[in-house]
Amino acid sequence: MKIGYSREKLMNLFLKGRKRVLDIGIIIFALIITLIIYRIQTKKIESLYVEKDSELKKNEVLKEISRSEKTIKVYKNIFSKKDVSSVMNTISNIARDSNVRLISIRPGNEENQPLYIKCPFILVIDADNYHAIGKFISSIENQSDIYFVDAISIRSQEEIPDKELTGVSKPTNKLIVNLILSIIAFKG
Repeated sequence: MKIGYSREKLMNLFLKGRKRVLDIGIIIFALIITLIIYRIQTKKIESLYVEKDSELKKNEVLKEISRSEKTIKVYKNIFSKKDVSSVMNTISNIARDSNVRLISIRPGNEENQPLYIKCPFILVIDADNYHAIGKFISSIENQSDIYFVDAISIRSQEEIPDKELTGVSKPTNKLIVNLILSIIAFKG
């Protein structure tokens, strides 16, 4: 009985083993390359998620800017320069509805500011009581056109001459109110 291997058998075993080692080496090399590619792709995917989040945030900011622009357009329409006669008509109508008598109304000097123009109106009204004055001012401030009460002074008209009895005065409870109202108009 012969215990050893012949030279041919050893060569065949060596070639088979070498082929298996080579196959295992190729598989390991392919796995390493696959792992490297996987890591690179995973980093790209992570960066794409970060970029996506950044773009979504930018979209939200752009939507907010768009909403702000729409709001600004609405305010520009509200604060656009009004025709003096339409302002005077509006004030006259409010005075009539508030049971106050408009004695005089005249436009004041416009104040030119960098972003807006302030258009004052000087009013003199008389009223029977403070409630009528309050109703008038409340109606002015609740207009769709924005009016600001810049100044107000109220005094009592103590006596008025009686037309029937010349030279004799009779007491009255009328209140005389001097008001400065302003309307703001944005430029451009």
